Amino acid sequence: MLWYNEGVAIKTHRSLNEANDAFVKLHSATDINPDFDGRLVHASHQLSVDTPVSDSEFGLSRPSISLRRSVETFQWVEHKKTKETKLQNGETRVETTYSYTREWKEGNTDSGSFQHSHGRRGEQHYNPASIVSYRSQSWTASGVKLGLFTLGQSLVSQLTQYTPVTLQGEVRVPTGGELSGGYIYFQGESRGHVGRDYDAADTRRRQDTRQPQLSHNAEDGIESKIQRMDGEDRILYTVKHTGETFTNRQRALDAAQHAIAAASREPARRLLSVRNPEVGDVRVSFSEVRCRVVSVLARQSGYDLVPWKSAQGQGYDIAMVQTGSESPEDMISGAQSSNDIWTWVKRIFGWLLCFFGFHMFTSIISTTADITLNWIPFLGPLATSIINLGLCIANFVLSISLSFVVAAIAWVFYRPVLGITMLACSAALLFVASKAGDQKGPSQGKALD
Repeated sequence: MLWYNEGVAIKTHRSLNEANDAFVKLHSATDINPDFDGRLVHASHQLSVDTPVSDSEFGLSRPSISLRRSVETFQWVEHKKTKETKLQNGETRVETTYSYTREWKEGNTDSGSFQHSHGRRGEQHYNPASIVSYRSQSWTASGVKLGLFTLGQSLVSQLTQYTPVTLQGEVRVPTGGELSGGYIYFQGESRGHVGRDYDAADTRRRQDTRQPQLSHNAEDGIESKIQRMDGEDRILYTVKHTGETFTNRQRALDAAQHAIAAASREPARRLLSVRNPEVGDVRVSFSEVRCRVVSVLARQSGYDLVPWKSAQGQGYDIAMVQTGSESPEDMISGAQSSNDIWTWVKRIFGWLLCFFGFHMFTSIISTTADITLNWIPFLGPLATSIINLGLCIANFVLSISLSFVVAAIAWVFYRPVLGITMLACSAALLFVASKAGDQKGPSQGKALD
């Protein structure tokens, strides 16, 4: 990995230097110059699309580059935590604990696969089946334009700055759904049914009963009045159909809904509560990548902007897009900085792999020390700690040395002059250190004489 990382870093650096020497700055993206065909060009302009992206199920259409529908279910989620404890006999005890939380999460978690057998209906941590057929999905517009240019797929895929879509007045809410804020909520099956669609026969059957027509709005099923209680003025809510009295408005609405359902012989619905969802509730939201001003650095191919091939080979093409009006110099400089950061991140990760590799290799020494010395009071644990500290330092030094040597050899392969210079300097430092040790040894011996 360390070898591969150095190679990628060097080739990326070279390809960006090539781009810095080759780009041509276009004055406008609405005026295509055929003389620049095949060259690396830079342009800034407002994005546009040929046709809007739309979600037919919710009747939502947006003049955006991408549209994403996110469907989340309020459900039980299992969390696993493992803890290892070393025993005095040298063995390791592994303790695994499971915790459960209710979260909004995409997809449906099968509660039957939970470690603790609480995955059946009526039991704790039970996730009911999904009540809606909607799934998370995304759409991308065809024909994303920068002025008169059409962006290639490699450029469009870099446009990932999603922002929430305001749904009020823009979306069609399906039966059983309730629009609140930026979400469409659907009630789960934990209580009652949601959005039940009665057919014509059901409607005629209810009408033929000739019972008084009842309002299906829970708000109409309660009345409020102010009454003095315990020296305070309080609002009391009375359910018209049952005469029940509540001081809590939400409880009064729930009771009114159940009374209306019972009187009309329809299944009771639990009122959706955005702040207090129940397991099984579903919410749908939308986000989009809006058309905005961007800067593009890519190859002009007729009316298209596609990746520009560098001399470094496949995988090192130049196709960059950034939000806002950015100069080509700033775009290339930013890419160089990003390359440097990721190179060091992968170097550190490679060193960690080496460190843990040496740690696993030397763990047999630590385990042997635990078994043979831990039985000695006080001195045993102290000796074991010293040995473990020594092994940790040794592993650290070995992993650093190996990482440095691999990186240096890689630089010799990709940049011979610089790589050989680095190795020569390292060898010279080691030689000077060893000579200093040799000279120090005799002088100490004479002093002792």
